[in-house]
Amino acid sequence: MAEVPDEGDGSRRARSLMESVHLGELDRAADALSAEREAIALYRRLAAVSPELYLPELATCLTSLGVTLSELDRPGEALNAEQEVVALYRRLAAASPGRYLADLADALINLGTTLAELDRPAEALSAEQEAVAVYRGLAAASPGRYLADLAEVLADLGVTLTERGLPAEALPLAEEAVTIRRELAAASPERHRAGLAHSLAGLGVVLSALGRDEEARRSRPATGGVDSSPPQR
Repeated sequence: MAEVPDEGDGSRRARSLMESVHLGELDRAADALSAEREAIALYRRLAAVSPELYLPELATCLTSLGVTLSELDRPGEALNAEQEVVALYRRLAAASPGRYLADLADALINLGTTLAELDRPAEALSAEQEAVAVYRGLAAASPGRYLADLAEVLADLGVTLTERGLPAEALPLAEEAVTIRRELAAASPERHRAGLAHSLAGLGVVLSALGRDEEARRSRPATGGVDSSPPQR
């Protein structure tokens, strides 16, 4: 049996490794990968002893590993990490939904992206639709906190479905995203203007793919310098 590290020493070492990755202190992707894997090994052993403390840290490290592997164009390996992240957040959310459901939704979105890259569109769509469903539930319970997140995932899924050749399925999602963003922007223009622009741009992509070019043109936001890229959550 592998020796369990001292919790204090092990967690400090693991956090130091991940900080070096997140702060960009490692010059090569291979070094980042090595640091992430060492941190994951430490957190696995720590979580075996104190899961309530270290399972969230393990999930965070695995998420970082999945991103690194995707950036290295190794989606098959990224998939393994992302599937484990989803399983971990399901476990965590079952015990503490208010704390971890949003993390589960984000993990499902990452999983869906990788499944699509691996040409598994049905599984990708299932993961992404589950993420939307999770955010719907969160937004219903706490609209002030999660409606903007719901709008963002709806808009992004609409564009993703359009890129996969499914604009008719994407349209209601894109329209719902715009409706939510309009309501939020009406109440707080400065806070939600960029999000509305992002959703309108997504709707335009879907409408263009459906051959509705005039509607697409009208949907394009008059940004006045506002960035229509995904807003910060």
